[in-house]
Amino acid sequence: MSVRPDLDRGSTYTTQANALLSRPADQRRREYKYRCAQAVIFGLPVLVLQWFGRSLGGSAQEVDRWVPLLQALLAGWVTFVGATGMIVEGAMSLTDAQMRATTGVIVDAVVGIIAVLLYLFGAVSVLGILLRAHPFYHPLLFHWVVIILAVWSAARWISMRDRIAH
Repeated sequence: MSVRPDLDRGSTYTTQANALLSRPADQRRREYKYRCAQAVIFGLPVLVLQWFGRSLGGSAQEVDRWVPLLQALLAGWVTFVGATGMIVEGAMSLTDAQMRATTGVIVDAVVGIIAVLLYLFGAVSVLGILLRAHPFYHPLLFHWVVIILAVWSAARWISMRDRIAH
């Protein structure tokens, strides 16, 4: 008896990855629309905090403590929703020689990796709030994470919409 019964029915990682990567264009379009919407909805507060956070009130020490923490939480969700799928699809397309990595999937993965690295750069600094009551260093780049993922997802959504229309 097999530990993984799904493998006995012929369902392997390769066929599952192929099914994921060869989804119809309308499903991919919905995926980018969802990513874009999440990036905009949860990203707008990050942008507002970036540009107007100091004027929201409280002392400079309080602002330096709460603004980065809130930005990290909101940008973390945007990064999870926006970048994770792009990175996973890129990794799937590279893991099997039979699957041909399309340029779009690879570029998506690169954009996702850049966003994650920028997020981690800021998140490490925000850990300082827990240890020293203020970030380790500035600038925090959470607003760039949101901008990159929102603009990229919107561009891919529009390009998929145009591809379906033609």
